[in-house]
Amino acid sequence: METTEKSVVRRFYEIIDEGRPEALDEVCAADLVGHAGAGSDLADLKASVTSFLAPFPDLAADVRHLVQEGDLVSVWLLYSATHQAEFAGVPASGRRVKFAAWDLIRVQDDKIVEITQYCDLFTIMSQIGALPTAAPA
Repeated sequence: METTEKSVVRRFYEIIDEGRPEALDEVCAADLVGHAGAGSDLADLKASVTSFLAPFPDLAADVRHLVQEGDLVSVWLLYSATHQAEFAGVPASGRRVKFAAWDLIRVQDDKIVEITQYCDLFTIMSQIGALPTAAPA
């Protein structure tokens, strides 16, 4: 049986899959604290998700593992998307990307109150053609 905390976290990714960062209020506390890629608060988190959806509007999260200890949920997931607009100075390439991410999310009173997000930016940049390929050995 899935815990309430894990259900809240799954809903977080459903909202991202729906492309509706404005709806994150549904699962995030107003005083959310963010770290790393999540920004520092709820407004930053929404802005971060919005800015990522612009070049990757079909972003889809495939949650692979949810591991819970107390009110903390660790999430290992794979994202996939199509590079459809400029990202980090790289014009739209039309290429599909697939990259891993790890989030650590604290849930209290059915709301996300703290989130730390890391994603494999190197892989994204490589897949959209932003990085030179290595010369053969």
